[in-house]
Amino acid sequence: MSFTLHPIARLTAPLVNKIFLKQTRGLENIPKSGPYILAANHVSVPDEWLIGNIILQQGNKRLWFIGRDDFWSAKWWSKLTARVLGVLLIDWREPAKVLEPTLAILRAGGIIAAFPEGTRNFDALALVLGKTGAVRLALAAHCPIIPVGYEGPNITSVLDGLKHLAKRTKAKLYFGRPLDFSAYYNQPLTRALLYKLTDQVMAEIGKLCNKKPRLH
Repeated sequence: MSFTLHPIARLTAPLVNKIFLKQTRGLENIPKSGPYILAANHVSVPDEWLIGNIILQQGNKRLWFIGRDDFWSAKWWSKLTARVLGVLLIDWREPAKVLEPTLAILRAGGIIAAFPEGTRNFDALALVLGKTGAVRLALAAHCPIIPVGYEGPNITSVLDGLKHLAKRTKAKLYFGRPLDFSAYYNQPLTRALLYKLTDQVMAEIGKLCNKKPRLH
């Protein structure tokens, strides 16, 4: 959900939610203001759309997603649309470069949404091993992580969307309690610490989306 599309999204959110969203739980766990990070499992295109809508409707808030530089198949098209769609692109040759602009948004009181699995995961039983980026950002920006669980259809194309629309299969979106890592702000940033906290995040996401987390 971008700064550019914010007025349009505010108008379309009720309709999109009605079409794709069956149930939402844990809205009371969403902070009243930023900075904070939403960390969710990633199944299909609508999950990020619905997360953006919910945050927008909770106090007219905007957020930025961290996404692959080929999320629209072709990298040139992803780059062209990224700013409009509110996506901070990861260059897989230098993935750490995305942390700097993301951290700037958080330090300015913004909201970031990330998918620690790093890719869409269609496995109905287990999560992908979590990447440490969300935890790195939370420790650097001194902000909480809100785990998010998505249960819903695998929609990656317009055809998929039409099929599930005909079947009336909708998604469930669950927001967990904020994870406060303030006890670790002044500790050395070791691999062991990053893995430990990332596993905590993935365990909470797993509880919310009913999948088994793969831990380090």
